[in-house]
Amino acid sequence: MRRIFAQQSWTTHLLALLLVVLCLLLSNWQWHRAHYSRSAAKISAVVEFNKLSKPRDFLPPSSIGQLTRVRGFWQPGKQITLANRPRDGRLLTSSSANQLTGSGNWVVGILRLSDGTSVAVLRGWESTSAVHQVSSRVQTITGVIQPAEDAPSGPAIHATPLLSTSYLLSHSKTNVRDGFVVSIQPEQGLSPVVPTRSALTQNGLHWLNVFYTFNWMFFALLIGIIWRRVIKEQARDVA
Repeated sequence: MRRIFAQQSWTTHLLALLLVVLCLLLSNWQWHRAHYSRSAAKISAVVEFNKLSKPRDFLPPSSIGQLTRVRGFWQPGKQITLANRPRDGRLLTSSSANQLTGSGNWVVGILRLSDGTSVAVLRGWESTSAVHQVSSRVQTITGVIQPAEDAPSGPAIHATPLLSTSYLLSHSKTNVRDGFVVSIQPEQGLSPVVPTRSALTQNGLHWLNVFYTFNWMFFALLIGIIWRRVIKEQARDVA
């Protein structure tokens, strides 16, 4: 026993222990990622926007479809009007859906937040091309978070232009958060738009992350085996 804990072996013990702990922490992280969609809140619960979306980061999958509340000032300037858009949003999954609902315009505004970033808000739908003025006062918007329309994980979208982060950046004077918010309380003269992506309350396991989980556990076991062999050799040399 004294040979195993000889002074020259302490560096080996410390390094091996750190590597094993690191592997186990990474394994635990991957296991939580495998279940990330199960932690999404139900759509009836209003969650503050800053808890669902971070500046200069992609919109987390668990935030999609969540009911949120965001507060800020409308960015002054001309409104963004997206033509040939249906009111119920089914254009996102079928190229002929707008023939069922009638096409019109999505009216989009950019809301500047207290931290200097902005988020796009789908204010509502209209059948004409009227200009809707915005107030200069602080606005509190309640709506549903949707991913950018060029998100790789989403369905094919039959619309031009796409409501993407890069498109919004070209119309904004600040950095824009990923995704956009569909207002559930449209302004006067606008009709509500039905969000197309609902919250992921349960989506099963993500098997790639499960594989990574056991992969890191295997690395921890391998380090333990190497650790044991090295210590035995060092104890033999001391003897």
